Amino acid sequence: MTDIQNIYSILLAKGYQDTLFSSLPGKRKKQGRETLADCPSCGKEGHFSYSSQKPVYRCLVCNEHGDWLHYLQKYKGYDFLTALQELASAAGVETTPHNKERYEAYVRKADILEAAQEYFMAELHDKQPGTHPVLEYLLGRGYELDEMFDMELGAYTDRKALEKLLQDKGYTQKEITESGLLGQGFGEDYQLTLLWRDAAGRAIGIVGRPILKDEDIKARGLHKYNYSAGLQKDAGMIGFSSSRGSENIVILEGVLDALYLNHKGFKSVAIGGTSLSAAQLQALKDSGTKELSLALDMDKAGQDATERMLKSMVGSGMRAYVVSLPAGYKDADELVRSEGREAFQDALDKAEGLPKWLARRIVSKQDIKTDRGKDTALEESLEAFPILEDKIQERAFMDSLRTALDLSEEELESRLGKAAQTASNKRSQALLQAYLQNISQKASMGDITGAEADMAKALREVKISRGIEAPEPYLLDSLMADITSTSPALASGFSKLDAVAKIPVGALTIIAGRPGHGKTSLQLSLLANLLRGYPERSFYFFTYEEPKKAIALKLIMIMSGVILESNSNYGAYVNYFKEHRGSNKQLEAAIQEYEELTSSGRLLISDTMYPAEDLASVISLLAKKGNTGAVIVDYIQRIPIPAQSQRYLDIKHISSLLLEQAVRQDIPIILGAQLSRDKDKKAGSKPRLDNLREGGDIEQDANLVLGLYTAAIEEMEKEDYQAPDKAQPVVDMELSILKNRGGLPGRTYIMSFNRPIYRVTDKLAGKSTY
Repeated sequence: MTDIQNIYSILLAKGYQDTLFSSLPGKRKKQGRETLADCPSCGKEGHFSYSSQKPVYRCLVCNEHGDWLHYLQKYKGYDFLTALQELASAAGVETTPHNKERYEAYVRKADILEAAQEYFMAELHDKQPGTHPVLEYLLGRGYELDEMFDMELGAYTDRKALEKLLQDKGYTQKEITESGLLGQGFGEDYQLTLLWRDAAGRAIGIVGRPILKDEDIKARGLHKYNYSAGLQKDAGMIGFSSSRGSENIVILEGVLDALYLNHKGFKSVAIGGTSLSAAQLQALKDSGTKELSLALDMDKAGQDATERMLKSMVGSGMRAYVVSLPAGYKDADELVRSEGREAFQDALDKAEGLPKWLARRIVSKQDIKTDRGKDTALEESLEAFPILEDKIQERAFMDSLRTALDLSEEELESRLGKAAQTASNKRSQALLQAYLQNISQKASMGDITGAEADMAKALREVKISRGIEAPEPYLLDSLMADITSTSPALASGFSKLDAVAKIPVGALTIIAGRPGHGKTSLQLSLLANLLRGYPERSFYFFTYEEPKKAIALKLIMIMSGVILESNSNYGAYVNYFKEHRGSNKQLEAAIQEYEELTSSGRLLISDTMYPAEDLASVISLLAKKGNTGAVIVDYIQRIPIPAQSQRYLDIKHISSLLLEQAVRQDIPIILGAQLSRDKDKKAGSKPRLDNLREGGDIEQDANLVLGLYTAAIEEMEKEDYQAPDKAQPVVDMELSILKNRGGLPGRTYIMSFNRPIYRVTDKLAGKSTY
């Protein structure tokens, strides 16, 4: 439900005043913020004025005046509630019935404040330079007379004269007192005045400022601003009347700053503090604001407030940017008065988006020259993720964080994983310490039962903090939802294989082969197929056998299909990159494709030798970015593990860790596995499922196991092998389904292995998958 002032604010942003007063006689004439028409009461031509910033009207001759509700009641014959419903309907909102008497009291208080400020403004603007202390103070700040008038600043120096003025206007002493105009310090210590207005631009309180230097204000124990009693600042904002309806608004701390910047053409509001309330955010949103540029003071308090405000804006639907002022300037008002409006416009144009500024802010608070400082920054950065509203913001935050910490993408992912674990341990430790104190206290008092209950509760809550909870019943609705949302298996791009077995999601796939038989080539060919078959997804390749430059180059060779030199094609590609770029269109197209895949984040190749636990953490972080197609690891036996035991058990542990990530993140993980040769040769050299059992029973964790065998390579490894005069570039590769939890195993297919370009394809009578 929406109150009257917010309804007015919404309608003012829409320019509803022209619709409301459209039936007035006479021609319309705009004069700044006012529009003139003929008065429906006295008939005087061109003397009925209504505002574009406040929901009020006045005849300059007969003094008939009021707000829009009053107008509808007087000239349309509506009662109060009908008039209110008319305005709410025009604003497109619902409202609850309001008490007419309470609302009229609210309006009357606003009128008292307006009358007082008109008097204060006249006191200021009727004086000549050198004759009034408030005028001299403002001139000393660099304000011109026209700027003071436009900013609606006033001078409050005579309390008795103000009381007499208001009494002459018909206000009672009780009304004057309850308005807050006679509050402590006003007209004495606080002589510069302005009005705080609600969302509709109606006065709700008076703000006073000493006409002293900041150091003198502090020495006398005064506040920089004094607010009248009962003023609810979050019910409005300074400068909002002038800024309402703008899609881009600047948020400032100082009230004078906002008024001055509005005069200079910048749509600005001041919140009078260091936090944005829900009501203020809603008022901004209702008025059509889409972007907020936070230009708070550049001191520590201002920057801390900026961080708090960014967090408070989560879910508001408005984009946030942070303005950093040039060195030596604390606030925007000072910058504009010193360097001109162009200097602040330049700062606005360079404003940083929320993710970039927040990452830089987090890092700036730590000594990142030390590992401890980097780790602390990373732990704090984890708290920022909930306020990042989409994957684009998360990516920008991560990129900015990586740059600020001078870490590679792989290093950042790994250290974030460690930071997450450290943060979890700290939370658990703090929780335990709090409980231990209570347990010790109860035990010392002989309350064994209470201590025992606290111990059980502590263990339960620590487990919950680590993500361990008792399982809930798996209801039919949950089963149906899970089945409906189950991701379909991935097509490998090898047509014969896809007919009987696809890459399972939320599971492990193993590609096993003996050294040199084309295991990496098959994985890279599969990667190329997946990248082209699933253009909306991202794929990650972790190599533990070759440097990433070799993997990237082989992938480009697969994608291009170009043979530059049959006997040493890899070396020819290296030479091409060094000396012949641009000379082969087909190869350049593949290079361009690689560039687009990596720059968009759809392809990541890493040769960081992550230990098993770190690799699992990195996979978890990558998966949380969303749209993960698959993770390929080449190969499992090369993954290091810190605590070396029996290699059989190590590999089994690695497999379990990766299976956990596949299931938890609901993604496919494809593992290369190297097979040792059979010692007795009884079964020949072709891979069998029991070969994997010698490497940690990893086939038990896998849903799909593919074994590959290349006879031509096996032949080359024999002692009596005689090399032919002309090498055969394309050879057969046998691909066997050794295990298929989702279908039948045991089938073998013949693939084409183009060795010069490392490409594996279906053997389809001259056809290719590319």
